[in-house]
Amino acid sequence: MNFSKKTLFWIIVLIILSGAFYFFEQEAEEARIAKEKSLRLFHFTVDDVTEFWITYLREGRELRVLRSQEGWQLIEPLSARGDDDAIQKLLTNVITARKDAVLFEHVDQAKLQELGLDNPELEIGFNLGNRDVVIQFGVSGPTHNVAYAMLKGKTKIFRIHADVREEVRVEAYDLRDKTVLDFDPMKMRRFVIEPKGSEKVVVEQTKGRWHILEPEAGKASMEKVVETLFEIKNAEIKVFKDESPSDLAPFGLSAPKLRLTIFEEKNELPYVLEIGDKDRANRGYFAKTNQAENVFVVEEGLVNAILRNKDNLSE
Repeated sequence: MNFSKKTLFWIIVLIILSGAFYFFEQEAEEARIAKEKSLRLFHFTVDDVTEFWITYLREGRELRVLRSQEGWQLIEPLSARGDDDAIQKLLTNVITARKDAVLFEHVDQAKLQELGLDNPELEIGFNLGNRDVVIQFGVSGPTHNVAYAMLKGKTKIFRIHADVREEVRVEAYDLRDKTVLDFDPMKMRRFVIEPKGSEKVVVEQTKGRWHILEPEAGKASMEKVVETLFEIKNAEIKVFKDESPSDLAPFGLSAPKLRLTIFEEKNELPYVLEIGDKDRANRGYFAKTNQAENVFVVEEGLVNAILRNKDNLSE
């Protein structure tokens, strides 16, 4: 009986201690969360952002990006589809950034000038639907891995990691979709390679069977064809050269050296990629598609791979 009473006593003690430990751990976790929240630069999420802009204040130029049903769209300095992955990464890195400290609650003009915030070089703004939030960046700190920042319209000066400021220092190319041709290789029904001055190659897929129709009829290797198609699919634009060319001749695109035509299942309009002259300055080739009027540059490796593979598509 005594043993049972002692056992019950220690069980009660353990329950009480467990409850106390849980209470203190919960309290410590809540304190940690509160501290973490207090160190955050922003108290909203990427999903709250409907539009954002990056302004190079001293240069008088701006990048502006709008969220649409199709994804992110650049609207300044040009209208173009955005690179959703690059934009998501940028927003995530900036919005989840922490401040190292609040250096000053209020500062005078001399201190603003010292910190580079009297005439900021760079700012990023976010539209959250019902309000705008803008953060301005000052100069680097004495160790160069820190920088100074402040929310526009507020008086507090923050010390932040310099990487946050550098994350914002992007150009339109960085945020722009660089897909050469946005097609699905697994839905291809016909693929045509037309090199200038050489025989064209035509490959057709019917009910999972792949055939070469030209220059000589025969079986095609699904693996080799799909590999070639994915090289095109995964290729990225290296340089955007001319958004609205008045003449294609200077790029060698009035008489392309290479033309690719890809037909998808249930899609009458083909995808066409034309390759022109070599752009020696950018170590690539001038190119354009039938999806837009602009001229851009693709990697030499893409063109070389297509020309190399065209004669090796048979099974």
